[in-house]
Amino acid sequence: MIPAWLADRAAAAGPPVPAGTGKQAFLEKTIRACSTLLAETFINGDMADRAGFLQRLDPHCKLLGFLALIVTVSLLRSPWAIWGAYLLTILLAKTSRLSVVFLMKRVWLSIALFAAALAVPSLFNVVTPGEPLWVLMDLGKARVIGPFHLPAELIITRQGVLVAAVFVGRVATSLTLALLLTLTTNWARLMEALQVFKVPQSVILTLTMTYRYLILLVRSVAELHLARKSRTLRYRGTREEQRWAASRIGFLFGKAFRLSQQLHLAMLARGFSGEPRRLHPLRAKGRDVGWMLLSIMLCLTGVFIDRRLLHG
Repeated sequence: MIPAWLADRAAAAGPPVPAGTGKQAFLEKTIRACSTLLAETFINGDMADRAGFLQRLDPHCKLLGFLALIVTVSLLRSPWAIWGAYLLTILLAKTSRLSVVFLMKRVWLSIALFAAALAVPSLFNVVTPGEPLWVLMDLGKARVIGPFHLPAELIITRQGVLVAAVFVGRVATSLTLALLLTLTTNWARLMEALQVFKVPQSVILTLTMTYRYLILLVRSVAELHLARKSRTLRYRGTREEQRWAASRIGFLFGKAFRLSQQLHLAMLARGFSGEPRRLHPLRAKGRDVGWMLLSIMLCLTGVFIDRRLLHG
C-alpha cells in the first residue's frame, strides 16, 4: 500500500493550475511527477514482496534466466516465434500476480509505441520492396527526388509487415522481460545479483546508494513544495519565483552533500572498510534449479521453432 504521507502529498498537489498562471504550471507538473515517481517506487516494492512465481526465485538465478531469454529473443527472426515469446511474458506476469494491464501500459506507453512508430516506414515498398499487400496510392509514374527513388505505386508489402512485426515484437518482448525482472525483485537484492557477472563492488554500492538518494531527494522536493504552497496566499512575480526555485535547488544540493558526509561517517563507525558485505548469499533451491532448466528449455525451444518456421 502507498504510505499515508505520500497520499497526502498527492492530494495536496490539487487540480491543474488555471489558465493565466503558466509560470506555476511547470512547477506543479514537476512536483506531481515527483509524487508519481515516489508512488511507483512503493508500488514496485509491493509487487516484489508478493508471493508469486518469480518473486520466490533467488535473484542470482532469476537474473541469469532472464538474460538468457532476452538474448534468445534478440536472435529470433520469425515474427510468430517472437510474438509467442511475448505471450510467454504475459503468462509469467500472471503467475507472478502482476497486473497485465499495468504491465502493458508501462511497456507500450514508453518505448514499444515509439518503436512501432519507427517501424512504420519499413511497411512500404519505398523502404522494403516485396510482395504487395495493399496499394495505398498510385503516383502515375516513378519519380526520383534527390537520392530517393519513388516507385509508381505506394504499396504496403508483405516483407515490410514482417520486418515491422519482428522489430516491434523484439522491443516489446525484451522490454517486458526487463520490466518483469525489476518489478519482481527488490532493488538491493537485484544489485547483489550483479556480482554473478563480477561487477565491481564499488559500482554495485554506487548504484544502490544512488537509488536510495533519489527517493530521499524526491521526497524532499515534494515536502518543500507542500510547505511553500500551504503558506502562500498569492504567487509573486516570475523573477521572485525563480529566485525561490534557485534557492531551493541550492538547499537540496547542500542537504545532499551534508547527508553524504553523515552517511559515510555512520558507515565507518559501524565497521565499513570499503567492501560491502552480502546480506543474501547465493542459495539455490529446487525451484531455482527448475527455473534455470526451464529457461534453457525455453531458449532452445524458441530457437528450434524459429528455425522451423523460417525454413519449413
